Amino acid sequence: MLLDRDEFVVTFDAAKADAKRLIATIKNAGYTAQVVSGDANESIAANAHAMLPSGFALLDNALARANAENKLIVLDFFAEWCAPCQRMEKTTFVDARVANLLARTVVVRIDTDQHADIAAQMGVVGLPDIRFVKPDGSIIRQLRGYVDAESLVKELEQALRFGETK
Repeated sequence: MLLDRDEFVVTFDAAKADAKRLIATIKNAGYTAQVVSGDANESIAANAHAMLPSGFALLDNALARANAENKLIVLDFFAEWCAPCQRMEKTTFVDARVANLLARTVVVRIDTDQHADIAAQMGVVGLPDIRFVKPDGSIIRQLRGYVDAESLVKELEQALRFGETK
């Protein structure tokens, strides 16, 4: 577990613990929770049912560009007042490896104060929130909280492999 992130993983034996009760306990503690099982590729595939909403020019334009260029979309939900967002700007996003991988994508930075409607539609509950979206509009991965450069490189490499459509 990375202590500087606002996300953690709980591994449990479903035969000995009730998932609904575990999720309720986590939510009562003030965190969001979801159940993910299997290996990383299965987890990505399981989350692929979510789709990018239409009717927002910012997202519609990104989707059109991603389709035309056959690129993955990276949605970066942030706010000026968000300390972890500012930290990522100064450390994670300036890393050369991250910048090189992001150059292979369509990056859309979404200020949640200016685009509260998009944030609400997308279910953003904490910042930073990064989503990887295939050119067909399916959301394949979500990252919540501060992500260091090394972790984001790994996530981007995996998402780029999974998001390739050719």
